Amino acid sequence: MTILDLKIGEIAEIISLNSQKLPRPMITELLELGFFPGAEITLKEKSLLLGKMICSLSGTTIALRIHDGNAIEIKLKQT
Repeated sequence: MTILDLKIGEIAEIISLNSQKLPRPMITELLELGFFPGAEITLKEKSLLLGKMICSLSGTTIALRIHDGNAIEIKLKQT
């Protein structure tokens, strides 16, 4: 399951970043932004037309390209 599978408002835990789907510099950038295993992420908005999604991660709102979100593997949190 990746961030793309989330519905708006759902909360998930990041499991891993798929290094085969992203170049190394992008993985480094995501890690610096807080996209590390164990972090909690919430999907706020998703626009397939614009190719963007907005997530809340550790209290920070971050815009992410949908293509990059496909490489972030998650586990849905039980609410």
